[in-house]
Amino acid sequence: MPKAPLPAPAPPECKESLGQSPAVLAKRDIIHTESWCPNPNQFDYDKFCDPKYPKTVHFSQILKAHDIIKEYIPPTLLTKSKCCKRFSMELYFKVETFHRTGSFHERAAIYSLVTLTPEQRHQGVVTASVGNWAMALAYQAYLFNIRVTVVLPVVTAFRVVDKCKSYGAHVLLYGNNFAEAKQRAFTLIAQSRGFYLNGFDHPHVIAGDGSVGIEIMQQLPDVEAILVPVGGGGLLAGVAAAVKHQNRKVLIYGIETVKSCGFFKAMDNENPYQIESQVGLANSLIVPKPGENAFHTARSLIDKMVLVDDDWIARAVLHLLEQENLVSEGAGAIALGSLLCLPDILPELHGKKVVCIVSGGNLEIFPMIKVITRAKIIEGCNVSLTVRISGGRTDYERRRIFKALKSLNCNITVCDLEREWLTEDKLIDSYVSIQFQTRNFKHALTVKNVMDKLFPNVCEFCEDTFKDIATCACFPRKM
Repeated sequence: MPKAPLPAPAPPECKESLGQSPAVLAKRDIIHTESWCPNPNQFDYDKFCDPKYPKTVHFSQILKAHDIIKEYIPPTLLTKSKCCKRFSMELYFKVETFHRTGSFHERAAIYSLVTLTPEQRHQGVVTASVGNWAMALAYQAYLFNIRVTVVLPVVTAFRVVDKCKSYGAHVLLYGNNFAEAKQRAFTLIAQSRGFYLNGFDHPHVIAGDGSVGIEIMQQLPDVEAILVPVGGGGLLAGVAAAVKHQNRKVLIYGIETVKSCGFFKAMDNENPYQIESQVGLANSLIVPKPGENAFHTARSLIDKMVLVDDDWIARAVLHLLEQENLVSEGAGAIALGSLLCLPDILPELHGKKVVCIVSGGNLEIFPMIKVITRAKIIEGCNVSLTVRISGGRTDYERRRIFKALKSLNCNITVCDLEREWLTEDKLIDSYVSIQFQTRNFKHALTVKNVMDKLFPNVCEFCEDTFKDIATCACFPRKM
């Protein structure tokens, strides 16, 4: 006989509600936009420079950029230093100052504009800058017939503003620094649309900057170390990615000004963050926060970060001008500034083939005079002396002072006489202020010692000539 079917089991007792079905939830609940969505709420959001999802630039991208860039500009000069013996190394300079707008930024400007989509070209490009990037982008946009708007801080030099306008760019002056100018740029985009192009962190900018590294490897295949100026980090990231792919043994050093050391601090913090910067001699490197893509591309490729004080930057500008016949701005000379500290730092570069990238040569005339004067003072070649003369022996004492300086082979350039009028019962004191030139610091120190003995307790020298100069700070990469 067939077996009787078993009774169906009783349904399990549901102790806890499973809630509404997904279909019901989808109808009733609002789906909130997450950070990965393409249109987050931040008005200054740049999807190409997302801090939560940074992009790493690879050698293949840099090589592609290089192939395009070389169709528009020839390789720049790699010249050997005339002072290799002084630095105890085979020193070369990769000179990026001969571009039409005077800096390496033209490379990235070309590649970024070539790779724009038709929609982006139609909308036009908007960017913020402190000078060099604005000029490079404006000039290349003029050649490609692309509309560009540049937002510059109100303190930007007139020459930079005029050049951007002469290239057909719409120029807006806003804010006291780069951060405020950038905010204004995004406000413009929100009001009238446009494509924001980050001048140091867009992947195409980093790839374009990396073409410098490819050229160095082609011009000097056995290079052993490359010193790269660092602002937002685009040039450092591009060069590091290009060079390390071809030869992991090449040392890559990032050189940054101590007054704006965001990349240095990001390496220490293992993540970029906003910093407070100060104005100095390398103003084109002042960036409040390093690029996210630049940092994540370069962080594992950098061998050392070096901070350079303004005094060393001034000396580097002077050295390039006097000894190498090269005109460079402070930011462009900063890599050489780190080598002037030898052998106190970077002793591992002794005897190696080293390349310093001279990234730009846009130095204003009046700041240039101040930089050179400052460097001469620091090196002991320009000395200021004030001598107090009591009583009515002014002419006699002045002749003694001049005779002493002449016997010490000093070249007097400026001499002023000031009288201090006191009460009637006191004699009138006179102050003789003299500026004179010496050969070097040792010569200046000899003059100081002799003058202090000949005119005891009345000589006052400018302290800047004889003060200790701060040595550069280093941050080795964590292995």
